[in-house]
Amino acid sequence: MMGTAAHLPLFETETLNAIREEREDLLKRLQRGGVDAHTRIRREERLKVLTARQIEIETALRLGRR
Repeated sequence: MMGTAAHLPLFETETLNAIREEREDLLKRLQRGGVDAHTRIRREERLKVLTARQIEIETALRLGRR
């Protein structure tokens, strides 16, 4: 999948890369824990939004898993 991303339009590639990086960071933070409930909930909600956006872009570009 990563090889295919190099052939995407620049904007889409940058957007997907940014989303993937932020999702990875949020996942690490959620796994680490040690925060109050409000912070955890905000991170979980942000993760849901990013995941949905990633799926939308990948589906539009036919990159999603089949």
